Amino acid sequence: MPLTAQHWDMAARIDARMRQLAALGLIEVEILPEMEEYLPDFHQLMMTATSTEMDALCEKYAGFFRFAKILETLASGIASGKIKVPDEKAVNKEHKIAAAIDLRVRQLEAKGITGGALLEQMVGQLLDLQRLWSTVSDEKLMLLCREYPALYRYGMLMEEAAEAESKKTKTSYGHLPPLPDSVKPMVVQLLTDGATVERGLQTIIDGQGQRDMWLEIEIMDSHHEHWVAQFAGLANLLRTAHVPRESQVMMMRIFEPMAQRINSLHAQVFAK
Repeated sequence: MPLTAQHWDMAARIDARMRQLAALGLIEVEILPEMEEYLPDFHQLMMTATSTEMDALCEKYAGFFRFAKILETLASGIASGKIKVPDEKAVNKEHKIAAAIDLRVRQLEAKGITGGALLEQMVGQLLDLQRLWSTVSDEKLMLLCREYPALYRYGMLMEEAAEAESKKTKTSYGHLPPLPDSVKPMVVQLLTDGATVERGLQTIIDGQGQRDMWLEIEIMDSHHEHWVAQFAGLANLLRTAHVPRESQVMMMRIFEPMAQRINSLHAQVFAK
């Protein structure tokens, strides 16, 4: 039977949600839990549409096509034994944050980056670390640090840096006014998305040659393009919001090195 309006509507909803997640900079393993409620729709499409009709939906909706490829890769990996079915803990938000921080710290340490240099390159994960440190119980935080030792190392480095800063007679930026509410969402988004892009690109670099990573590369290329576009608009946003010049300089000191690292990692991925 030909595709019905319901088929097109389900594919369009999946596509719209995928585009939202792509805009947030989520990578493959982060997308799947967020798409759980759309799995029944996708399953219904698989059961009621022919392969030719599915191809038509994929051609019409790029986000739907990407979701289909993610599920195809997941199914293939599970069937081959390369991917283990995650337990409940693996998709727990706190464990996801801890695992992401742990991975990025280990990536940097493998490149010989430690101490203050590591803190500079981990700036994108700072908000996630603060979230864990301030919202998770001491008992659970201890368990997370035991399971993810690099998370613990990063946390200790941050505490040492904070203690050293508190002993100064004048902190580096304590005299500056807080950022306007109109600016904060973009700054937070740039930090979190930048951390995702850095971590994802480095994971691709580390994994190339071991397996076919075309899907991860395609996804991260899109995330890179989106982040670069976001960053390009930051300076203008700061000016129009009348952010003090010193605060603007501080923002650039944070994001310009991040942009350089991201572009360097992106170039390495495509050089290979």
